[in-house]
Amino acid sequence: MRNGHKSNNICIVIRVFLVICFIVSFTAPPAGALTQIDVNPISTPDGAVILIIDGLGSSYIYPEIIPYALDGSIIEKPVVRNISMLSDQGLRVLNVLTPSTEGENGHSVIVTGNSGATPAMVAYTDATIYDIAHKNGYLTFAILEKGDISEILAEQDMVIHDVTTSINDPQIEVIVNSQYESQYESLQTSITEILETNAESAPGYVEQHPEGSIERYYAYNRWAMDTTTEVIDLMHERYPEQKFILTVNVGAVDTAGLYRRSEGYADTIEDLDIMIGELYERTKENDLALILTSDHGMTFQSADGRGGSKSDQYASQPEVLRIPFIVTSKNLNNELLEGEFGQQDIAPTILSVLDLPDEMRFTNGRSLASKCYVNFKVILPETGTVTIYKGNEMIADAMGDDSYIFYGLEQDTQYSIRMKTAEEPERIMERTVLSDTDQVIRFDPTPDVSKGLGDAGQKDTRRTIGSVLIVLINLAGLGIIFMLLKK
Repeated sequence: MRNGHKSNNICIVIRVFLVICFIVSFTAPPAGALTQIDVNPISTPDGAVILIIDGLGSSYIYPEIIPYALDGSIIEKPVVRNISMLSDQGLRVLNVLTPSTEGENGHSVIVTGNSGATPAMVAYTDATIYDIAHKNGYLTFAILEKGDISEILAEQDMVIHDVTTSINDPQIEVIVNSQYESQYESLQTSITEILETNAESAPGYVEQHPEGSIERYYAYNRWAMDTTTEVIDLMHERYPEQKFILTVNVGAVDTAGLYRRSEGYADTIEDLDIMIGELYERTKENDLALILTSDHGMTFQSADGRGGSKSDQYASQPEVLRIPFIVTSKNLNNELLEGEFGQQDIAPTILSVLDLPDEMRFTNGRSLASKCYVNFKVILPETGTVTIYKGNEMIADAMGDDSYIFYGLEQDTQYSIRMKTAEEPERIMERTVLSDTDQVIRFDPTPDVSKGLGDAGQKDTRRTIGSVLIVLINLAGLGIIFMLLKK
């Protein structure tokens, strides 16, 4: 009988504990989600290829700019028919300046959208385009001859890179950072097989040409571009529904500028231009955006002299600071964007092209994407209703969440965005926003000064106290159950 009495007591305690948890659960802050609303149809690409050409200055490929050497002589420019064709098919930004001529920093700025970025910043949560892409279901791959700092390697699901960054002795490594769920196991296996096969073939690309020959530079770039094509083809044929970002870095242009003088630099750019034409056709066929840019440029001592970018005599030259930024995508208008912009504008532009209106943690750049529509992400302090007006006309209305994305709003239009929360439905907050670009609009709690701490502060305090009580009640209940079971 005593054992039966104990069992009854334990059951009663457990029931009381569960009832308390059930009641408390209604006082806990609701978990945030994300509701997506299509105001008008949009045309989003299926992914993006980001081609980073180490050491390529826009002075050498843009027709509006004449490149000069340190001694004032004019540098002969390469013929780049395919890059020029890309410029006519999408967005080209005339003056983009890199804030740092250090390659590691340049690559960090490109992926974080922060002008002062260093590799350490890349490692933070929500700091890069890859973090935002992962949150939205994208996979990330990379093929890197240079720019393979450990922090960027860690941002990729799968990556192949040259450990030595050596044209004469490439040593290629494949890294798999993500263990996919069962539905992605075959994808991981397929991509890994391609990367491992190409890792083995890399030395053969360059060894068929004499050491020191310009053909070795061409072959080094060709290896990266051939690997890129194979990954794109595989994703298109076997996994057409899976969106991805593929980052590609080719390193021979930079090395040619350092060791092959201005003539070798131009020759390597011309050979790469042929491959860029092939890549553009692949991205167009597979509905991918193509982004072409660089970490920094290059300048030369004289018309036939050696080049450099990092030492004091080079680093301040416009030929080093100016970098190309060209984007082709089906949702972009053809446009030449003048004015002065920064390398930090590249990352937010990429997110805008992919219709990912989210903000990276440290970005101080702005989107330069020229689309015929824009997207708004609206974030509320708690669950509530959002209504968007164009003049007196209601355009969109959504409720039941604390975060919303409104796709397909008209560009260059003034909208009124009104919100009210479930806790205070009588209190309406309003913002007037010009839709000149994709935006993240936050409705932060506004303290009521007449009440000291204010409603928002009181809510935050109540939420904090409530969370602490939930934890304490759970611990106490578990402790009681444990003690009874032990007896």
